[in-house]
Amino acid sequence: MKPVVLVLDDEPGIRTLLKTALDEAGYDVLTAASVREFEEIAAKRHVDVYLVDVGLPDGNGFSLVRDLRPKTDSGIILLTGRDNETDHVVGLELGADDYVTKPFRPRELCARVGAVYRRTGRARAAGNGGAAEDDLMATPDHSFEGYSVYLSARRVLDENRNDVDLTTAEFELLAALLRSRGQVLSRDQIMAQIKGREWESYDRAIDGLVSRLRRKLPAHDRPGHFIRTVHGVGYSFTA
Repeated sequence: MKPVVLVLDDEPGIRTLLKTALDEAGYDVLTAASVREFEEIAAKRHVDVYLVDVGLPDGNGFSLVRDLRPKTDSGIILLTGRDNETDHVVGLELGADDYVTKPFRPRELCARVGAVYRRTGRARAAGNGGAAEDDLMATPDHSFEGYSVYLSARRVLDENRNDVDLTTAEFELLAALLRSRGQVLSRDQIMAQIKGREWESYDRAIDGLVSRLRRKLPAHDRPGHFIRTVHGVGYSFTA
C-alpha cells in the first residue's frame, strides 16, 4: 500500500502543486481546504504524514497540531508562509516533526515527507505486534535508572515495563544524547542529528525538547537530572 499523506491548505494552487508532486513520488494524497474538511477526512482514513498550513481561514495550524499530536504518532509537517524563527520553534514545541517554508521546491518537500515517513513509519511498524514484542525480549540498546531504550523498535519502557510516550523529535533527541553518552553536545550538533542534516540552530526549540524529555523521563534516584545542562555549551547525558 502507498503511504497516505493528508494536505491541509486553503490555497488551491498549493494543494494542486503538493498533490501532483507527492503523487509522482508514490504517495496516496488526500487534500483538504479547511479545518472542518481535514478533520472529517482524518476521522475516516489512516494517515501516515500530515501536511498542515499554519495560516488558515477557519482555524490555526498550531492549534490543530497541538490537538492532533496526542492522538497519533504519524508524521506532522507544518507549512508556513513566513521564514519566522518563532513559528519554527512553536511548531517543534507542539510536536511537529518538521516545517517547510513557502515558497518551497517540490522535490525538497517530497524529500522532507519521505524522511518523516521513514522515521514515524518504522516506529508504527515496530509497535504493531510480533517483531516488536520479540525485540523487547532482547537486551535493550540502552538502559539507565530503570528505563530501557530499544532503538530499532523506537520504544522507551519505564521500570514497570510501561511505554513512555515520546514524540518523534523527543525520541530522536534521546537517541542522540545516548549515542554520545558522557559527552557534551552543542545545540547545533543536536539539531543536526535529530533532523538528519545541518539546520539553523533554534536554541529555544532544543531547550523545549529537553524540558519535555526531562518531564517524561523523571530521575528518581539522584539529585538533578541525567540530562545535564552545560551552560554556554549544550547538554550531556550523564546516567
